[in-house]
Amino acid sequence: MTESARAPKSLLNLPFVLVIISVFFFFFNFHSFLLLPLRIKELGGTESDIGFITGIMWLSTLFSTLAVGVLVDRVGRRWFLAIGGLVMALTTLPFAYMTELYPFFPLLRVAHGAAFSLCFVSAGVLTADLTPASKRSQALGIFGAFTIVNYALAPFVGNMLIQAVGFEGFFLFVFAFGLLSFIIAAFVNEPSLSKFGGTEGTILGTLGRRGVGIAAAALLISGSGFIPALNFLPVYSVDIGLDRFDVFFISYTCAVLAVRVFGGWIPDRFGKKRAAVPSMLLFALSIIGLGLVTRTIEFIPLGVLFGISHGLAYPSVYALVIDLAEEGERGKAFSICSMSFSVGGMFGSFAYGYVAEYWGYMLMYILAGMVCLFGFALFGLFGRERADFNAALGN
Repeated sequence: MTESARAPKSLLNLPFVLVIISVFFFFFNFHSFLLLPLRIKELGGTESDIGFITGIMWLSTLFSTLAVGVLVDRVGRRWFLAIGGLVMALTTLPFAYMTELYPFFPLLRVAHGAAFSLCFVSAGVLTADLTPASKRSQALGIFGAFTIVNYALAPFVGNMLIQAVGFEGFFLFVFAFGLLSFIIAAFVNEPSLSKFGGTEGTILGTLGRRGVGIAAAALLISGSGFIPALNFLPVYSVDIGLDRFDVFFISYTCAVLAVRVFGGWIPDRFGKKRAAVPSMLLFALSIIGLGLVTRTIEFIPLGVLFGISHGLAYPSVYALVIDLAEEGERGKAFSICSMSFSVGGMFGSFAYGYVAEYWGYMLMYILAGMVCLFGFALFGLFGRERADFNAALGN
């Protein structure tokens, strides 16, 4: 039986809707930790402490993401999604009461990395399982939109909570969202693994497929700029005397939602590489622009540019990798994408934390953007997508 024959006919079916609701609650909790640098600063931490504590979270994804990718292909997806929400909730609670950075801040952030892997990989694979293959980029874009909306919503709500009730009340509030993610995920009805013909290959075998390695490298480089750009933005904004950093997150989120709601069909219609390559260029330029900000209003167009570029590039490359992999390798394919992006973010956080501390944020953002320009060139020259995929679907 072909993939098109097995694929669900409706994009917004009930199991998929439950997945994205669970993802929304998880990432409200998860992205609330974009405000953690403010707490680290309050407790006497430096920029290198911020880089280490935010970056070490991604270290655990080196191990957990690949493990989850293999396991979801073998035993199913739903309970990994549920456990991710539960782990995130339980490891949020201690932050309400801790007043020392070490050793528990880094240890709990390692657990957050594992929770991220559990949720993100299982939910991403469920998205591919539960939606039509001909609309894969669009479905992954919708899934991503429910994670990204919390880049604006979680810091906005969180900042108001911190001012009103302090960090203790803030962490207690976001703890509840992890529990909601766990509860919703438990009701997801996932397809049987036998539908996809069993498991196939290994992580290295999937990575070795033509085009997958280049896509993974491009995601690694993009992650090295994306994650530090957002993690350092609150303290960078304060450092240059601009306290309304939230306008960047809001404009970024609005742009992502707009491009994925109204333009999510573009990669599926015109080709995933064609959508990703110019988006990667704009993404790199938006990061460079952050290093040149002098007024709050400048955060708005940069946020829009950052959002449009990320909103098209990210689901395009993920969908491209899933297309290149076999059906029984979806978990492994998605975990390769997630791990690449996370590893880039981890090393970027470590490295750019030191750059910011010793040479300033302007150089940090310009350097991060220039590195992302290399990723754009690499993918543009050597990236590949499965040319026969649409033909195989009968489009």
